[in-house]
Amino acid sequence: MNFKKTIRHFLLLLAVVSAGAAYAQQSSLYTMYMWNQLILNPAYAGSRDAVSASLVSRHQWVGLDGAPSTQVFSIHSPLPNDNLGVGLTIENDRIGPTNNTGIWGDFSYNIQAGEKAKLAFGLRAGVAVYQADLRGVENIDPNDQAFTTNVENQMLPNFGFGAYYHGERGYIGVASPTILENELNSFSIQNTTQRGVGERHYYFMAGYVLNLSADSGGVMFKPSTVIRVVNGAPVSFDLSAMFLIQQKFWIGGAYRYMDSFAGILSMNITDHLQVGYAYDFGTSRLNNYHNGSHEIMVSYDFFKPDIKIRSPRYF
Repeated sequence: MNFKKTIRHFLLLLAVVSAGAAYAQQSSLYTMYMWNQLILNPAYAGSRDAVSASLVSRHQWVGLDGAPSTQVFSIHSPLPNDNLGVGLTIENDRIGPTNNTGIWGDFSYNIQAGEKAKLAFGLRAGVAVYQADLRGVENIDPNDQAFTTNVENQMLPNFGFGAYYHGERGYIGVASPTILENELNSFSIQNTTQRGVGERHYYFMAGYVLNLSADSGGVMFKPSTVIRVVNGAPVSFDLSAMFLIQQKFWIGGAYRYMDSFAGILSMNITDHLQVGYAYDFGTSRLNNYHNGSHEIMVSYDFFKPDIKIRSPRYF
Protein backbone atom coordinates (compact mmCIF):
# COMPACT_ATOMS: atom_id res chain seq x y z
CA MET A 1 0.00 0.00 0.00
CA ASN A 2 1.41 3.42 -0.88
CA PHE A 3 2.07 6.00 1.81
CA LYS A 4 -0.62 8.43 0.65
CA LYS A 5 -3.33 5.76 0.94
CA THR A 6 -1.99 4.70 4.33
CA ILE A 7 -2.23 8.30 5.55
CA ARG A 8 -5.79 8.55 4.23
CA HIS A 9 -6.88 5.53 6.24
CA PHE A 10 -5.01 6.84 9.27
CA LEU A 11 -6.99 10.09 9.05
CA LEU A 12 -10.26 8.19 8.81
CA LEU A 13 -9.40 5.98 11.77
CA LEU A 14 -8.32 9.02 13.79
CA ALA A 15 -11.65 10.69 13.01
CA VAL A 16 -13.63 7.62 14.09
CA VAL A 17 -11.82 6.30 17.14
CA SER A 18 -10.73 9.62 18.65
CA ALA A 19 -12.89 12.17 16.91
CA GLY A 20 -13.43 14.16 20.08
CA ALA A 21 -9.74 14.63 20.62
CA ALA A 22 -9.18 15.35 16.94
CA TYR A 23 -11.92 17.97 16.96
CA ALA A 24 -10.67 19.74 20.05
CA GLN A 25 -7.09 19.58 18.80
CA GLN A 26 -8.14 21.04 15.43
CA SER A 27 -9.90 23.90 17.18
CA SER A 28 -6.54 24.90 18.63
CA LEU A 29 -4.57 24.71 15.38
CA TYR A 30 -5.35 28.16 14.00
CA THR A 31 -2.09 29.80 12.99
CA MET A 32 -3.49 33.33 13.51
CA TYR A 33 -4.85 32.60 16.99
CA MET A 34 -3.10 35.70 18.37
CA TRP A 35 -5.77 38.06 16.95
CA ASN A 36 -8.82 36.18 18.19
CA GLN A 37 -8.20 34.25 21.37
CA LEU A 38 -11.92 33.83 22.02
CA ILE A 39 -11.58 30.55 20.10
CA LEU A 40 -9.56 29.20 23.04
CA ASN A 41 -10.39 31.37 26.04
CA PRO A 42 -13.85 32.64 27.09
CA ALA A 43 -12.21 35.24 29.37
CA TYR A 44 -11.12 37.08 26.20
CA ALA A 45 -14.74 38.19 25.60
CA GLY A 46 -15.05 41.98 25.57
CA SER A 47 -11.31 42.65 25.78
CA ARG A 48 -11.04 44.68 22.53
CA ASP A 49 -13.13 47.66 23.75
CA ALA A 50 -15.53 47.24 20.80
CA VAL A 51 -18.03 44.88 19.25
CA SER A 52 -15.48 42.69 17.48
CA ALA A 53 -16.40 40.11 14.81
CA SER A 54 -14.02 37.64 13.17
CA LEU A 55 -14.28 34.99 10.45
CA VAL A 56 -11.51 32.41 9.92
CA SER A 57 -11.33 29.62 7.35
CA ARG A 58 -8.58 27.02 7.55
CA HIS A 59 -7.86 24.26 5.02
CA GLN A 60 -5.21 21.88 6.30
CA TRP A 61 -3.05 19.50 4.24
CA VAL A 62 -4.59 20.63 0.94
CA GLY A 63 -4.65 17.84 -1.66
CA LEU A 64 -4.85 14.98 0.85
CA ASP A 65 -8.15 13.08 1.02
CA GLY A 66 -9.93 13.44 4.35
CA ALA A 67 -7.80 16.38 5.49
CA PRO A 68 -9.24 18.78 8.10
CA SER A 69 -11.25 21.81 7.00
CA THR A 70 -12.41 24.26 9.66
CA GLN A 71 -14.40 27.51 9.69
CA VAL A 72 -15.16 29.64 12.74
CA PHE A 73 -17.16 32.83 13.27
CA SER A 74 -16.93 34.71 16.54
CA ILE A 75 -18.26 37.96 17.90
CA HIS A 76 -17.76 39.51 21.33
CA SER A 77 -18.25 42.81 23.11
CA PRO A 78 -17.96 44.58 26.45
CA LEU A 79 -21.30 45.42 28.08
CA PRO A 80 -22.27 48.93 29.26
CA ASN A 81 -21.03 47.78 32.64
CA ASP A 82 -17.27 47.84 31.95
CA ASN A 83 -16.74 44.83 34.17
CA LEU A 84 -18.68 42.44 31.91
CA GLY A 85 -18.15 40.98 28.45
CA VAL A 86 -20.09 38.53 26.29
CA GLY A 87 -19.26 36.50 23.19
CA LEU A 88 -20.54 33.96 20.69
CA THR A 89 -18.54 31.38 18.71
CA ILE A 90 -19.80 29.14 15.90
CA GLU A 91 -17.38 26.54 14.55
CA ASN A 92 -17.64 23.86 11.87
CA ASP A 93 -14.94 21.21 11.59
CA ARG A 94 -14.72 18.37 9.07
CA ILE A 95 -12.14 15.55 9.24
CA GLY A 96 -12.54 12.59 6.90
CA PRO A 97 -16.09 11.22 7.23
CA THR A 98 -16.81 13.18 10.41
CA ASN A 99 -18.34 16.62 10.87
CA ASN A 100 -18.64 18.57 14.12
CA THR A 101 -20.56 21.86 14.37
CA GLY A 102 -20.65 23.74 17.65
CA ILE A 103 -22.12 26.95 19.05
CA TRP A 104 -20.77 28.46 22.28
CA GLY A 105 -21.75 31.40 24.43
CA ASP A 106 -19.05 33.19 26.46
CA PHE A 107 -19.23 35.43 29.52
CA SER A 108 -16.39 37.30 31.21
CA TYR A 109 -16.07 39.29 34.42
CA ASN A 110 -13.26 41.88 34.51
CA ILE A 111 -11.35 43.29 37.47
CA GLN A 112 -9.25 46.44 37.12
CA ALA A 113 -5.71 45.28 37.93
CA GLY A 114 -3.86 48.53 37.21
CA GLU A 115 -4.21 51.81 35.37
CA LYS A 116 -4.20 50.06 31.98
CA ALA A 117 -4.53 46.40 32.95
CA LYS A 118 -7.44 44.04 33.60
CA LEU A 119 -7.82 40.53 34.95
CA ALA A 120 -10.78 38.66 33.46
CA PHE A 121 -12.44 35.38 34.39
CA GLY A 122 -14.57 33.64 31.78
CA LEU A 123 -17.16 30.90 31.44
CA ARG A 124 -18.33 29.08 28.29
CA ALA A 125 -21.36 26.90 27.62
CA GLY A 126 -22.73 25.43 24.44
CA VAL A 127 -23.39 22.35 22.36
CA ALA A 128 -21.86 20.61 19.36
CA VAL A 129 -23.58 18.35 16.83
CA TYR A 130 -21.43 15.40 15.76
CA GLN A 131 -21.96 13.32 12.60
CA ALA A 132 -19.95 10.48 11.06
CA ASP A 133 -20.66 8.85 7.69
CA LEU A 134 -18.72 5.68 8.48
CA ARG A 135 -20.52 3.23 6.21
CA GLY A 136 -19.55 5.27 3.16
CA VAL A 137 -15.84 4.94 3.88
CA GLU A 138 -13.78 2.88 1.43
CA ASN A 139 -12.27 0.41 3.88
CA ILE A 140 -9.49 -2.14 3.31
CA ASP A 141 -11.14 -4.46 5.85
CA PRO A 142 -14.90 -4.92 5.19
CA ASN A 143 -15.30 -6.54 8.63
CA ASP A 144 -13.80 -3.65 10.58
CA GLN A 145 -16.30 -2.96 13.37
CA ALA A 146 -15.28 0.69 13.58
CA PHE A 147 -16.95 1.38 10.22
CA THR A 148 -20.27 -0.47 10.51
CA THR A 149 -22.43 2.20 12.19
CA ASN A 150 -23.09 5.82 11.24
CA VAL A 151 -23.42 8.58 13.83
CA GLU A 152 -26.15 11.10 13.06
CA ASN A 153 -26.76 14.40 14.87
CA GLN A 154 -25.32 13.35 18.22
CA MET A 155 -25.66 16.24 20.68
CA LEU A 156 -22.57 17.03 22.75
CA PRO A 157 -23.20 19.66 25.47
CA ASN A 158 -20.14 21.13 27.12
CA PHE A 159 -18.78 24.03 29.14
CA GLY A 160 -15.40 25.61 29.86
CA PHE A 161 -13.54 28.28 31.80
CA GLY A 162 -10.61 30.64 31.43
CA ALA A 163 -8.62 33.49 32.97
CA TYR A 164 -7.00 36.33 31.03
CA TYR A 165 -4.72 39.17 32.20
CA HIS A 166 -4.04 41.92 29.66
CA GLY A 167 -2.51 45.37 29.60
CA GLU A 168 -1.73 47.86 26.87
CA ARG A 169 1.16 45.83 25.44
CA GLY A 170 0.91 42.27 26.76
CA TYR A 171 -1.32 39.42 27.87
CA ILE A 172 -1.21 36.06 29.62
CA GLY A 173 -4.02 33.53 29.95
CA VAL A 174 -5.03 29.97 30.78
CA ALA A 175 -8.16 28.11 29.70
CA SER A 176 -9.93 24.81 29.26
CA PRO A 177 -12.72 25.53 26.73
CA THR A 178 -14.36 22.07 26.94
CA ILE A 179 -14.47 20.32 30.31
CA LEU A 180 -16.79 17.36 29.66
CA GLU A 181 -15.23 14.32 27.99
CA ASN A 182 -18.15 13.29 25.79
CA GLU A 183 -18.33 9.77 24.37
CA LEU A 184 -18.78 9.98 20.61
CA ASN A 185 -19.03 6.36 19.53
CA SER A 186 -18.32 2.82 20.66
CA PHE A 187 -17.81 -0.54 18.96
CA SER A 188 -16.65 -4.03 19.89
CA ILE A 189 -13.41 -5.68 18.76
CA GLN A 190 -12.82 -9.26 19.95
CA ASN A 191 -15.42 -8.83 22.69
CA THR A 192 -13.69 -5.66 23.92
CA THR A 193 -15.60 -2.37 23.78
CA GLN A 194 -13.68 0.51 22.19
CA ARG A 195 -14.85 4.09 22.81
CA GLY A 196 -14.07 7.38 21.14
CA VAL A 197 -13.92 10.08 23.80
CA GLY A 198 -13.23 13.81 23.51
CA GLU A 199 -10.26 14.45 25.80
CA ARG A 200 -10.13 17.55 27.98
CA HIS A 201 -7.63 20.16 26.72
CA TYR A 202 -5.80 22.91 28.60
CA TYR A 203 -4.25 25.99 26.98
CA PHE A 204 -1.72 28.54 28.15
CA MET A 205 -1.22 31.68 26.03
CA ALA A 206 1.02 34.75 26.31
CA GLY A 207 2.27 37.61 24.15
CA TYR A 208 3.92 41.02 24.30
CA VAL A 209 4.52 43.98 21.97
CA LEU A 210 7.91 45.75 21.89
CA ASN A 211 9.04 48.97 20.18
CA LEU A 212 12.01 48.41 17.86
CA SER A 213 12.33 52.06 16.80
CA ALA A 214 12.26 55.41 18.54
CA ASP A 215 9.22 56.34 16.47
CA SER A 216 6.14 54.65 17.95
CA GLY A 217 4.73 54.42 14.43
CA GLY A 218 7.86 52.71 13.06
CA VAL A 219 8.48 49.02 13.68
CA MET A 220 7.11 46.95 16.54
CA PHE A 221 7.78 43.31 17.44
CA LYS A 222 5.19 40.93 18.88
CA PRO A 223 6.25 37.46 20.07
CA SER A 224 3.48 35.15 21.30
CA THR A 225 2.85 31.53 22.20
CA VAL A 226 0.09 29.05 22.94
CA ILE A 227 0.82 25.77 24.76
CA ARG A 228 -1.56 22.77 24.59
CA VAL A 229 -1.81 20.04 27.22
CA VAL A 230 -4.07 17.02 26.69
CA ASN A 231 -4.29 13.64 28.35
CA GLY A 232 -2.52 10.88 26.43
CA ALA A 233 -0.51 13.18 24.14
CA PRO A 234 2.81 15.06 24.39
CA VAL A 235 2.73 18.73 25.32
CA SER A 236 2.54 20.81 22.13
CA PHE A 237 3.09 24.50 21.48
CA ASP A 238 3.09 27.26 18.87
CA LEU A 239 5.62 30.10 18.79
CA SER A 240 5.05 33.16 16.63
CA ALA A 241 7.04 36.30 15.86
CA MET A 242 5.26 39.21 14.15
CA PHE A 243 6.52 42.63 13.06
CA LEU A 244 4.15 45.60 12.80
CA ILE A 245 5.27 48.27 10.31
CA GLN A 246 3.85 51.80 10.38
CA GLN A 247 0.87 50.57 12.45
CA LYS A 248 -0.54 48.99 9.25
CA PHE A 249 1.31 45.92 8.03
CA TRP A 250 1.95 42.74 9.98
CA ILE A 251 4.56 40.29 8.67
CA GLY A 252 6.13 37.34 10.42
CA GLY A 253 6.08 33.62 10.99
CA ALA A 254 5.23 30.81 13.38
CA TYR A 255 6.49 27.40 14.40
CA ARG A 256 4.28 24.53 15.57
CA TYR A 257 6.22 21.91 17.53
CA MET A 258 7.11 18.87 15.38
CA ASP A 259 4.51 19.90 12.79
CA SER A 260 5.12 22.97 10.66
CA PHE A 261 6.49 26.43 9.96
CA ALA A 262 4.18 29.21 8.77
CA GLY A 263 4.42 32.54 7.02
CA ILE A 264 1.88 35.17 8.09
CA LEU A 265 0.79 38.43 6.43
CA SER A 266 -1.90 40.77 7.74
CA MET A 267 -3.00 44.34 7.13
CA ASN A 268 -4.97 46.87 9.17
CA ILE A 269 -6.90 48.28 6.22
CA THR A 270 -8.72 50.76 8.49
CA ASP A 271 -9.08 51.24 12.24
CA HIS A 272 -12.04 48.87 11.92
CA LEU A 273 -10.96 46.24 9.38
CA GLN A 274 -8.11 43.72 9.44
CA VAL A 275 -7.42 40.91 6.94
CA GLY A 276 -4.77 38.20 7.19
CA TYR A 277 -3.39 35.14 5.44
CA ALA A 278 -1.15 32.31 6.68
CA TYR A 279 0.50 29.44 4.84
CA ASP A 280 1.84 26.45 6.78
CA PHE A 281 4.80 24.40 5.53
CA GLY A 282 4.76 20.89 6.99
CA THR A 283 7.96 19.47 8.52
CA SER A 284 7.00 15.78 8.74
CA ARG A 285 7.14 13.05 6.07
CA LEU A 286 3.48 13.80 5.42
CA ASN A 287 4.58 17.06 3.79
CA ASN A 288 5.51 15.13 0.62
CA TYR A 289 1.86 14.21 0.03
CA HIS A 290 0.01 17.50 0.41
CA ASN A 291 0.28 21.12 -0.68
CA GLY A 292 0.47 22.83 2.70
CA SER A 293 -2.24 24.48 4.80
CA HIS A 294 -4.02 27.77 4.05
CA GLU A 295 -5.72 30.07 6.55
CA ILE A 296 -7.65 33.29 5.86
CA MET A 297 -8.90 35.74 8.50
CA VAL A 298 -11.18 38.79 8.32
CA SER A 299 -12.03 40.80 11.43
CA TYR A 300 -14.05 43.97 11.96
CA ASP A 301 -14.48 46.16 15.02
CA PHE A 302 -17.67 48.19 15.43
CA PHE A 303 -17.29 51.22 17.69
CA LYS A 304 -18.75 54.68 18.09
CA PRO A 305 -16.75 57.55 16.53
CA ASP A 306 -16.71 59.49 19.80
CA ILE A 307 -15.05 56.64 21.73
CA LYS A 308 -11.26 56.77 21.90
CA ILE A 309 -9.84 53.32 21.19
CA ARG A 310 -6.40 51.76 21.01
CA SER A 311 -5.44 51.74 17.35
CA PRO A 312 -4.35 49.27 16.28
CA ARG A 313 -5.37 46.68 18.83
CA TYR A 314 -2.37 44.37 19.14
CA PHE A 315 -4.24 41.29 20.38
